[in-house]
Amino acid sequence: MDSLASQYSFKYEVLKADIDEKAIRHDTPRDLVLALAHAKADALLQKLAVADSSSNSSSAAAENAADSGSSSSGTFLITCDQVVVHEGQMREKPEDVEEAHRFIHSYSRSPAQTVGSVLCTNVATGSRHQTVEVCTIHMNDMPDDVIDQLIAEGDVLWCAGGLMVEHPLVVPYITQIEGSQESVMGLGKEAVMSVLVAAAGL
Repeated sequence: MDSLASQYSFKYEVLKADIDEKAIRHDTPRDLVLALAHAKADALLQKLAVADSSSNSSSAAAENAADSGSSSSGTFLITCDQVVVHEGQMREKPEDVEEAHRFIHSYSRSPAQTVGSVLCTNVATGSRHQTVEVCTIHMNDMPDDVIDQLIAEGDVLWCAGGLMVEHPLVVPYITQIEGSQESVMGLGKEAVMSVLVAAAGL
């Protein structure tokens, strides 16, 4: 998001939606990540409304949110969600260390896919535009001691499927990514710009 903000001269800030993601369930990855992105948008719009009424100011907020910085363009809310699909099973954040280890170890057996939603809401008009990106990650076997070191650092426990392709410990074992690394990380530039342009009516 930083590179997009610099390139297109908009401001943004980041807040959390604080929703119960486990309470929202769907049978397909696409439906699930879209439902979660919409739920985050609903929760954040409520927060923005409360903040606006109490302080008489507006801001863009989301798990990832962008404000164009222009009164003519308005304020836009960008929310997203992602799951990993592996061997037909949907994976969200690991429940514990053991599950994280099992997830990461399994990715050398067969490719993993990330299914990620990006939703942009025009705060002024309420219109919403969405997209879903699917990427495939091919990996070689990662030794147990490397997996243990990765998990000990803790960040993978907050990633869907325990998948963190940008981490220096993981990079040597990635053989191919079908899609962009940014999309695998949850917020691809093309996806963000496509929904932002659509929401702005450009």
